[in-house]
Amino acid sequence: MAGKAELDMEQLGATIGAAISDGIASIAPPKEIGYGHPEYQARLKDEGVFDEFVVPVYQNGKQAQARGLKPETLQGVGALRPGVYQVLGGKVEVALDQKGRVHLFYPHAKIEDRMRFSPDFDSLVAALLAAQGPATTH
Repeated sequence: MAGKAELDMEQLGATIGAAISDGIASIAPPKEIGYGHPEYQARLKDEGVFDEFVVPVYQNGKQAQARGLKPETLQGVGALRPGVYQVLGGKVEVALDQKGRVHLFYPHAKIEDRMRFSPDFDSLVAALLAAQGPATTH
């Protein structure tokens, strides 16, 4: 009978130990991932936070943000040539400055302008590239 009591005590001790361990794990604070953590940096990269255009791009005088755009768009802006294009139901002027920056201008002063012509940036660049046709070499 003494042997059986010892066995029950060992089992009871193991059960109590497991319960305490589970309890501690359930109240432990969640793992915090800071800005410098590799997992967080990988997530930012996947979300496009570090995406950049091949050249700086401005829309109606304001710098365009590259975050979340397609890779074709990020590369395609470098191939845009100056001119005025009728695309997506609106008129868009493409200009290049002396520093190689791309400027896109289209009517936006009034709410009616913005309601009439408000394409997303990916489709705007794709339409401009299609409208200008293949690049010519001299």
